[in-house]
Amino acid sequence: MYRVGMLGTENSHALAFAKEICFKEEYKDFKITAFYALEKAPSEAIIEKCGITDAVIVDDPMEMLDLVDCVIVTNRHGKYHESCALPFIERGMPAFIDKPFTIDPAEARNLLRAAKQNKVPISGGSGCKYSPQILELKKLVKEDAFGKIYSGVMNFPASTESEYGGLYFYASHLVEMTLAVYGQDMLSVSAFINNGHITAIAHYDKYDITMQFAASKKYASVIYAENDVDVRYLDMSSIFIVEFGHFVDMVRTGKEPLSHDELLMPVLVMNAIEKSIETGHTVNIDR
Repeated sequence: MYRVGMLGTENSHALAFAKEICFKEEYKDFKITAFYALEKAPSEAIIEKCGITDAVIVDDPMEMLDLVDCVIVTNRHGKYHESCALPFIERGMPAFIDKPFTIDPAEARNLLRAAKQNKVPISGGSGCKYSPQILELKKLVKEDAFGKIYSGVMNFPASTESEYGGLYFYASHLVEMTLAVYGQDMLSVSAFINNGHITAIAHYDKYDITMQFAASKKYASVIYAENDVDVRYLDMSSIFIVEFGHFVDMVRTGKEPLSHDELLMPVLVMNAIEKSIETGHTVNIDR
């Protein structure tokens, strides 16, 4: 039995993951044994909705260390992710760290360094990169199915005004989808705000990809290419199921579903977007 600790339960993602554990027969070897959040109410709500009878709510993450075998960190504000996850990683426990992985490149590197030193599998980030359309586009781009790509556009909402870390709270979704489809080798970013709307242009060697952080009701991808103009809406209905499945496999096997570069790059890109907005200049991705 794998004992799971959930930290930062105010995020709706926490409930989605808890439901997977509590209601899916294929995960009967997982059990939530402890919760932590800045306030107890979100944890109490999950306990009630999932019918959990034998888990504890702790006042400090350190109280959870001897109660769990792995952790899921889903704080709304990414500034808490390193401090919540690090003690468990240093104890040798697998960790899933929700989006944004962190809001600070130094904190992301510290988590990854600790995971490597302690030989602990780690995963996380946005589940949007597991949208079936994103997975299909990733495959098609890798296979050169579109021929030469001239440019692309993708949208997902984000704002610099969020109380949960500004841009970082939601930008990871679009950034990670872009990196998944077009590659981790993004070179630089040019970003600006017009009438409250954020546009960021991701510069690659082969093409420029526009990330529209638009508060639209639907999410879409457009690829302008030699053989076609590919237009498709993006379905996010199954992303938590897929993402949690990767976490379970990681805990069971010790094999990470993502490389450390794939966990670090979104943080670097978001950092570059923020700097570009502030300075009005193109900002290189600081690897």
